Amino acid sequence: MPGPTGIKYMTVKRRKYINGSNNKKNPRKNICAEAVADAIGVAGYVRYLHTISDLVRAARMRYTVRSRMSAANARGKTVGSIRAKLAELDARCYIVRTDDHVLLLGADGRTLIDTSPRKRDRRKVTHLYGVYPK
Repeated sequence: MPGPTGIKYMTVKRRKYINGSNNKKNPRKNICAEAVADAIGVAGYVRYLHTISDLVRAARMRYTVRSRMSAANARGKTVGSIRAKLAELDARCYIVRTDDHVLLLGADGRTLIDTSPRKRDRRKVTHLYGVYPK
């Protein structure tokens, strides 16, 4: 039986992501992940953008993407507290995942893309990836 997007066969987990998507125009891609992927120019490389793995896979089509959690000493820290450390590292930009959200920070730690901006960002960092040219 076809799902909401017309696909006949799909994993149960992927179907849950699509049914729970926050993007009514394209339920295959969450709004925040699509905004980050658009900003770095990789949104068209993958069909789905629901998880951090989807976003990293898309980014790796065009860039080298490496985890920077330990280099930035970001384990257990907030987005606001790691900004200064990111300026010391050498990536072009950073993909930061927090609980149920993803944002893009510049090489200097400033926010480039955030669909849910904060004045004081106290969201806990769960994943941090540096994006480098290939």
